Formats: sequence, C-alpha cells, structure tokens
Amino acid sequence: MSPFAFDTLSASKQLREAGMSEGVAEAVVSVFQHAAAMPDISHLATKADLDAQGAKMKADLDAQGARVKADLDLMRADIGALKREMATKADLADLRAEFGARLLQQTWMTIGGVTALATMVNVTLKIFD
Repeated sequence: MSPFAFDTLSASKQLREAGMSEGVAEAVVSVFQHAAAMPDISHLATKADLDAQGAKMKADLDAQGARVKADLDLMRADIGALKREMATKADLADLRAEFGARLLQQTWMTIGGVTALATMVNVTLKIFD
C-alpha cells in the first residue's frame, strides 16, 4: 500500500507524450509504483515490543536467580549440619586413644581373671588331692 496517491494512468500518458513507447512507459510506471509502495512491516518488532520482552526476560532471570540463591542457601545449611555431625581428625585420635586405653584395661582384667581362675583351680585341686 502506497503512502500517497499515485496516478499511474497520468504518469504513463506523460511518459508516452515525452516519446517513450507504451510498453516502456507502462514498465517505468510499474517499477516506480512498486518502488514507492510501503513494504508490510507489521511483522517487525517495535521498540516497545523489545522493551517488554527485555523486561520479561529480566524478571525471569531475577526469579531464577532467587531460586538458585535459595537452593545455595539450603546447600550451605546442609553442609554446615554435616560439618557439625562429622568427626574431625582430632576426634578420631581421641577415640583411638580411648579405645587403646580400654583395650589395655580389658586385657589386664582378662589376665587377672584368668590368673584368679587358675589360682582357684590350683587351690581346688590341692584341697581334693
């Protein structure tokens, strides 16, 4: 659709009167008419369209960023809880030392018990002998 009225008949007549053949005059008028026609730009985005799309994308990114931050905060809390529940090398060394001391104590108690039992057996054998 042309933004202004273009009288193709009058233009063709003027070109013929200027000495052009009818076919050439009509071809020139047709080319000019097509060149002057406004192209259909209804499918192109406007600045307002781009601004609206940019605002939507920014809002989506902000929302996604908030979700990622919340997930990271939960992960940090979980890691903190795990750290509090996990034993350290010092804890393991203390446990190892305590285990060793108790094992030594049980060993001496077992040796003492076996010695007492052997003594009781020996005394019993002497009594009944």
